[in-house]
Amino acid sequence: MKKHILNHKFLLFLSIIAVIIISLVEAYQAILFQTVIDTATGTLQLEFSNLFLYVMLFLLAVFISETFSKTSNAALNASVMKDYKQSIINSFLGNNNQSRLTSSELISTLDNDVKIIENNYLNSLISMTKDIFLFIISLFLLFRINVTLTLSILVLGWIPVVVPQLFTKKNQLLKERYLGKVEVFVNQVKEIAQGFEVIKGFNIENKILNKFSNINEEAEQSKFKSDAFTGFQGAISISSGFLMFFINLLVAAYFVIQGDITLGQMIAAVQLMNYIVNPLISISKYLTNIRSVTRIISTINEKVLDNKGESSQETKEFTFDRNLRINELSYSYNNRDKVISNINYIFEKGKKYAIVGESGCGKSTLLKILMKQINDYQGQISIDDINIKSFDAKSYYSKVALIHQNVFVFKDTFKNNICLYNEFSDEKIKNTIIQSGLTKTMNIHNAGLDTLVGEGHVELSGGELNRLSIARALIKDVEILLVDEATSALDKVMAYDIEKTILGLDSTIIAITHRIDDNILKNYDEILVMKDGEIVESGKLQKLITNKGYFYDMYSNALLSLGEKELVGGV
Repeated sequence: MKKHILNHKFLLFLSIIAVIIISLVEAYQAILFQTVIDTATGTLQLEFSNLFLYVMLFLLAVFISETFSKTSNAALNASVMKDYKQSIINSFLGNNNQSRLTSSELISTLDNDVKIIENNYLNSLISMTKDIFLFIISLFLLFRINVTLTLSILVLGWIPVVVPQLFTKKNQLLKERYLGKVEVFVNQVKEIAQGFEVIKGFNIENKILNKFSNINEEAEQSKFKSDAFTGFQGAISISSGFLMFFINLLVAAYFVIQGDITLGQMIAAVQLMNYIVNPLISISKYLTNIRSVTRIISTINEKVLDNKGESSQETKEFTFDRNLRINELSYSYNNRDKVISNINYIFEKGKKYAIVGESGCGKSTLLKILMKQINDYQGQISIDDINIKSFDAKSYYSKVALIHQNVFVFKDTFKNNICLYNEFSDEKIKNTIIQSGLTKTMNIHNAGLDTLVGEGHVELSGGELNRLSIARALIKDVEILLVDEATSALDKVMAYDIEKTILGLDSTIIAITHRIDDNILKNYDEILVMKDGEIVESGKLQKLITNKGYFYDMYSNALLSLGEKELVGGV
């Protein structure tokens, strides 16, 4: 956070100047009070017209200084928080590590944590700076009135500062608990929004409402405890402040009775005492606010800003001429559960590969590793004998693409969803639409490529989403296309049509498929059969059937489930 503040030195300088000016103006109020009272009592001889002019000039100074201060502080606040939120998004998108924040954690960080940091850290820091200057200026003026009174105020003034600090740790703990409850609340709201159809379809509204009610209650109770304790801490500060104030007020009255100071000086001293005591109390509160969010800032730094994944020398431009080689590849989640175990394989350029296997055998994890979404694996993956970790990320992703089961659609036009905000020629876009089979979809809508899609606009079918994903890969001429069960949610006819389109591409295809269908699998150059994180068989369809191994059992069960009587080739 300090780095983001220092990035705006000019705005910081303006804010400090504004703070000094407004502190001088506020402190001058005490001198103005002294002047008015001493003039009224006859201690000071001053024309009433001059007194009136001083008051008017003071009001003008208040207006100008307040406007300048609020404007400069708002500008600094806005610039710092903009940069801070931008750095969080930059780090999130720049993190290729699988341990990055989830979507719910990211939303909670930007919507809740950042607001708390803005209110409790940045605003408190600005206000505390003002109070420090006001304290110094007021102390100087008070020394000029009476040294003994000033020393009394300084000695007793620490009471409202020290006492609240006894409760700081408790306050911080309650705030952290509240933030945890808020994160659970946000996750629950997201689940309700995303699972609306399931909730309605299975008549579980009451169960979900009860669950939400409990989470909502816990979040609000946690907020109440945090706010109530903060209020208690504030009450301690205010009470101890009043104690100190009245003691020093009695001391000032004594000096007036003794004739050491005038009544006007007493009024000025009382006002200056407020400018000394109140900043001491406020500084204590601001320090508490700042300390209460230090752990939140540290967490954001640790989980987002400083967590950029494995350090690598990504400097080489992507090239692919011969093959993609996997050597002794192994991977375990949390260094415990082994998902990939000692895989060795060579993918030849231009060929089409299908990966089959039971759920949980490591197929999707293998594709994530090939997409550089997981980097802490053992072994090596190389393209033309160059480790994929050496390739520049942008260069790599410009030629390697992944088609997911769930295709994300931006709330934008067809064109921007296909081109993903990159520029391509009209001819390139037209050919891509034809190749991906989106021509019919385009013709249905009068606006064509300018048709708005996504939630609240045109909703695309499963097949259209898959074709959109294919179009995204086609338009940037990817050389390696990874497909993660893209047709799992489609019917057999649509799935066959989509896979036929994929297999017709010039790219090297590595596709996970859940359909053990000879009409589809026979079109692949090679089928990789995975079991328990290993490739247990590989070869063309007919060879795997003839071998009567693990794939044969999967194939037989698939045919039996469809009511088939005979296997391919009469086997």
